[in-house]
Amino acid sequence: MGEFLQRLSRLDEQNRLYELAWRRYPTAIRLLLNNRYVFQPYWDHQNGLAGSDDWEERFAAVRLAANAALAHHDTCTVLSIVIQRLYTLRNQLIHGGATWGSSVNREQLQDANGIMGDVVPVIIEILLDNAGEHRGDACYPVR
Repeated sequence: MGEFLQRLSRLDEQNRLYELAWRRYPTAIRLLLNNRYVFQPYWDHQNGLAGSDDWEERFAAVRLAANAALAHHDTCTVLSIVIQRLYTLRNQLIHGGATWGSSVNREQLQDANGIMGDVVPVIIEILLDNAGEHRGDACYPVR
């Protein structure tokens, strides 16, 4: 994810991703970065998965990295961590951890909808604006 975001950032001459992260969603992003309930290692530990006993240390380390990225306005690192958190939230929805009408993660879900509703079209715009750029090999090539 980080490499893809780095490439997008280099191509984003209008700084659209930067604007979203720092002007439109700074509060929502900070809340997601500080929320253990959208941190997958927390859930791995809750489910007794091997190698997850150190989830608190990992959470603290990612928070430190995120705070450093926030301090340096490192959009790629911040968005990479946010997207990881949103993926965990997505898994909670798809796999039944949070359901329709539930009160679980409603604020995070509302923030996630806003962020993704704005980030995805910006990513598509950046890709279309740079249609001639090589984006790397396809992960799922058609044979």
